[in-house]
Amino acid sequence: MIAISPRQLWNQVKQAFLRTEKTRILLRGSVGSLVLRACSFGLRLLLAVVLARLLGVSDYGIYAYAVTWLGLLTIPAMLGLDQVLLRYVAAYEQTRSWPALKGLLHFSGTLALGATAIVSLVSIGVVAIFSPADWEFRTTMWITIGLLPIVVLAQLRQASLRGLDRPVAAQIPENIVYPVLLILLGAGAFLLKGTTLKVPHVALANAGAWVGAFLVGTVLLVRSMPEPVRASHRAYDRPAWLTMVLPLLFSAGAYQVLSRADVLILGALGSNRDVGLYVVASRGAEAMLFMCSAITLAGVSLFSGIYVTGDREELQRFTALATRTIFWSSLPVYVLLMVLAPSVQRLFGAEFVAGAGVMRILLTTFFLSSLGGFVDPMLIMAGHQRDVALVMGIAAAVNVGLSCVLIPSYGKLGAAIASGTSLMLLKGTLTLVLYKRVGIVAFPFIPGNCVRQTH
Repeated sequence: MIAISPRQLWNQVKQAFLRTEKTRILLRGSVGSLVLRACSFGLRLLLAVVLARLLGVSDYGIYAYAVTWLGLLTIPAMLGLDQVLLRYVAAYEQTRSWPALKGLLHFSGTLALGATAIVSLVSIGVVAIFSPADWEFRTTMWITIGLLPIVVLAQLRQASLRGLDRPVAAQIPENIVYPVLLILLGAGAFLLKGTTLKVPHVALANAGAWVGAFLVGTVLLVRSMPEPVRASHRAYDRPAWLTMVLPLLFSAGAYQVLSRADVLILGALGSNRDVGLYVVASRGAEAMLFMCSAITLAGVSLFSGIYVTGDREELQRFTALATRTIFWSSLPVYVLLMVLAPSVQRLFGAEFVAGAGVMRILLTTFFLSSLGGFVDPMLIMAGHQRDVALVMGIAAAVNVGLSCVLIPSYGKLGAAIASGTSLMLLKGTLTLVLYKRVGIVAFPFIPGNCVRQTH
């Protein structure tokens, strides 16, 4: 093996990132996203610490349960339109199809609002009929579900900004504005209510924070929109857009089940205390996703732009660069957090240290699953959303099945094992599908020029 000096290694890294305009955009977007994600993680960690200490384990479990349901309900309300926007906004900007871009923005917003109204009304009724006769629980659920239209439109705006190669601007509303506002509003509620602060008060503060973040996101999207779009008439390609909706809706729903079944089933079969411990452990483990999230947000629209050119060799080099960057930057974070897991959990309060084992399980699965990079959006950008939907559905079913088997016996540890196993199954299978369908290897230890010809 030929030894490489640190200077030679650094020069190779610079050359890889500065080789083309696309890789330079990836570098700028990734660095910006990483800085913003680091700020966001610090803010959300502070927010979780504040809320956990104000509410205690059980009440924090109620709040986390309501927020988890909100995330799950966004899927049928959004209809997969965020991924439609991400794919077609990038393509339309690449081809300067401004009328189609304007029509897509109008079409997606209108369709999502109609779906949101139906989902919100049905969900509010279900809570009224089937939830426990607990005023605090019901009120918290109703306030949180009432946020659904704002949350859906906010995510559509984020997808549009990402499609316009504005990954940093896309993250500012939800990752900076939202937690800052919620911390301020939560602190204000505590000053007003003191020891009488209840979960519904925090739910109201959460609603105010989402409204503020939505308004900021709207301003950023308007300012980022290319000038020709404003002067264009609307053109609609509904058949192409709607063709993506059903498989994307299924895959997004399956992904939400995959990522949230652990909390929902733990809440149904366990206790509010278990939910509180598990969610706090998940917050600590999310630091593992820093670089993967940053590269994903910066790289998805770039992957789409390279894919439409048909240059598979450049696509493989781009993918190899992304996965290697994720691996080498995530490895030291993984080691550090595995050692410091009890200390991280202690930040939320002494009673949360019991979740350190859960945090370590989640850290390991997040690290291993990130080796394939952003393989699922890669397949969607390449038009293979049906394959993603099928694999997502299988992984979600595995998660639900394992959760139902493991949680009654092992509680929060069983939830972590079920979630981690299904996540690694998902990422590993999608990596194989990407190679079969597109001919691209999404793995950090494969040469960048390894391309399989597809027909």
